[in-house]
Amino acid sequence: MSTPVLSIITVCFNACNELQNTVKNVLAQEWTNFEYLVIDGASTDDTVSFLEQSTTLFAEKEIPFHFISEKDHGIYDAMNKGIRIASGDWLLFLNAGDLLYKPNILRKVFEISHSADILYGDTICVYQGQQKKYSALPLKNLIYEMAFCHQSAFISKQLLSKYPYDTTFKVCADHYFFLQMYLQKKSFDYLPFPVSIYEIAGFSDKNKLLSHQEKHRMQKQLGVFHFSPIWFFRELNFYFKYFIKILFGQNFINLVRKKRLH
Repeated sequence: MSTPVLSIITVCFNACNELQNTVKNVLAQEWTNFEYLVIDGASTDDTVSFLEQSTTLFAEKEIPFHFISEKDHGIYDAMNKGIRIASGDWLLFLNAGDLLYKPNILRKVFEISHSADILYGDTICVYQGQQKKYSALPLKNLIYEMAFCHQSAFISKQLLSKYPYDTTFKVCADHYFFLQMYLQKKSFDYLPFPVSIYEIAGFSDKNKLLSHQEKHRMQKQLGVFHFSPIWFFRELNFYFKYFIKILFGQNFINLVRKKRLH
């Protein structure tokens, strides 16, 4: 069997229902020159049973499929495990509940060859049933924020093997990686279309303050932390939203987000 062009990696823990949606979506892809890897953190729900049952479905489509289920040290430790066992030239992290935008999306990406280190596209974000397209931002924004969702990024296996995710970051290791690669002038190519569908309820969204603190540490480590009017405005904006959430609760935030997604 030839080496796959792409490795799609899903990390999960006790998320069987969400994982079922992702697996169904991956199996629906028209272009199948990829392998699918699931790195499970020793789930206690029905995840392992479901994965065992899924083996036949992938075999029928001649898609290489492997999974492991064992304890890990967090999301990025699990992602690094996936990097180590992946055999594709490109890596895509599509975690439990994440979806590829359409059945033809992988064909659209890989119908031509790419020489860049990282490919990135737009994302359809979902929040409580509402959807909105979020276009990738200019790469210079990586200094302050994620310019694109990692679910919409294809990364060279060779690059990620050399620079695995820094597991001292609990929320922002992917952001740290992309900013580090940008500052090292690695090549990025923009894909002008949505790649994935991502529900705004992930780990980083539930850990806003930790994420904000890790961004400061990341900026300092990479030498891009500077006091400036932009920095001051972003700090005010973050803490205003943070204290609004504390004062009025999650239901108020849900209402605001739903209106923004209309």
